Amino acid sequence: MTDTSLTSRLVELIFGQPEALRNSATPLYIQLQSLIQEAISQGILQCNDALPAEREIASTMKVSRVTVKRAIDDLVNDGILTQRQGAGTFVNERVVHELNRLNSFSEVILAVDKHPDSRWIERGVGLATSDEIQKLRLQPGDEVVRMFRVRMADDKPVALEHATVPRKFLDNPFGITGSLYEALDEAGIRPVKAIQRLRAVAVDATYADYLDIPVGSPVIFLERHGLLEDDTPVEHTRSHFLGDTFDFVTVIREP
Repeated sequence: MTDTSLTSRLVELIFGQPEALRNSATPLYIQLQSLIQEAISQGILQCNDALPAEREIASTMKVSRVTVKRAIDDLVNDGILTQRQGAGTFVNERVVHELNRLNSFSEVILAVDKHPDSRWIERGVGLATSDEIQKLRLQPGDEVVRMFRVRMADDKPVALEHATVPRKFLDNPFGITGSLYEALDEAGIRPVKAIQRLRAVAVDATYADYLDIPVGSPVIFLERHGLLEDDTPVEHTRSHFLGDTFDFVTVIREP
């Protein structure tokens, strides 16, 4: 939606007339944000669609450019929109990660018709540290397989993944070419349940470089303990996901 007529039509579809801004105490920039989010939820704006220019929104809605810019900047910070230098503002493409399903990264990416891949940073075998002994219920002297890689979706870095597996379950980290869960499945030890913890963190310079984002950018940190049916730990994975790419969703039911 880039030519003038389509852009004008899009402004009408999203914002209607200036009267679309409610006569309330709610700040105008928040009302504009709501209208943009409604347009996305209704499919008027879809993934990778361009927003009208700020000056056209301001002119149509009879508000200042400052108001429009603040509305858009907040939605960019929330990961709903993204700005591409010299190109404009676009609706972000999101990947839905269902936390109530025990899916691998590859399965999550394939579910949205993207190609999963990896760029390996390091992998190897070593003695379990005290932390790994505690998390994987190992004995001193036990060995683990460690894997650290950048996870890609259609050649774009979208996550970092540190995975640790007891060596008794997985002997050769260099045999992993794609999904770790696929390898564990083939060995008959794919986790069937997990304990997961989720929180927001800021990335340091090294991680920011791997993900091609500014230092200090917020990302979603997910820690997973994968378990067999008898509660035997089979993996401990720490992942950092781009917050502007992933939506983490869970289903809640009444007991």
